[in-house]
Amino acid sequence: MSATAAANRSILWSDRTTPGALMMRADFTTLEFAPHVHDELVIAVTEAGGSSFRSQGIEDHAEPESLLVFNPDEPHSGRVGDHGCWRYRALYLSLPALRDAMADLELSAPQLPYFRDNKICDPGLARRFVSMHRAFEEGESALAKSGALLEGLSELFARHGTPHYRPRNPGDERRIVTSLIEHLAANFSQDVTLSQLAELAGMTAFHVIRCFNRETGLSPHAYLNQLRLREARRLLSVGQRPADVALAVGFYDQSALNRHFRKAFGVTPGQYARALAS
Repeated sequence: MSATAAANRSILWSDRTTPGALMMRADFTTLEFAPHVHDELVIAVTEAGGSSFRSQGIEDHAEPESLLVFNPDEPHSGRVGDHGCWRYRALYLSLPALRDAMADLELSAPQLPYFRDNKICDPGLARRFVSMHRAFEEGESALAKSGALLEGLSELFARHGTPHYRPRNPGDERRIVTSLIEHLAANFSQDVTLSQLAELAGMTAFHVIRCFNRETGLSPHAYLNQLRLREARRLLSVGQRPADVALAVGFYDQSALNRHFRKAFGVTPGQYARALAS
């Protein structure tokens, strides 16, 4: 689902891999938000310009590489700041989706995480949320989107939420990770999900990510992409077209193959194929 507002510019969409979540990308120049609340947990990252907002009786400014977090039912208002523009990305996470994420993160506290400060100056975490948001916008795999969301929420809760959350350390699960690797190798062209891996491993989704990282040095979705790229190189070497290769190995389209291929090898699939043929 997507919706585009006519005034200023904004795009709102949902994703079937994450029920209860909405994503928005906005570029405002004149919009003012009246005092209001959201049913959801709201996380926003400013990419350019900025805004002035009021919440918890305090006025402050949103700036690039800072996060804005509004608790469910927390009144706030805002407007475009002195820069004359406010370009940002936002995630709206419903209470059921938030509880599902807490279960995946093995967060057993009876209450939902609460954020005392609406403005969080954490550039690294802000960049992680932008990367996660782009994964949803660009149609990355279900595994990539779910993993990026859980890793981002884990860091947000651990660093800035109340009560403070610390995930348990991964143990020695080499045999489980080996079985997950075998599953990915046999199904790399499919849209493998994190929940499928969690069910196969008999552990939570976030624990799968942590154990997989510990044993392989890569997240599950990064490992899946390596399998896809390895097969893509083989198919290109026997003369298949990049557009056909993209679909054959499990990427959404050729642009997704191009993006991942270039990040891994520094060239496009077309350049690679031409080099082999020369």
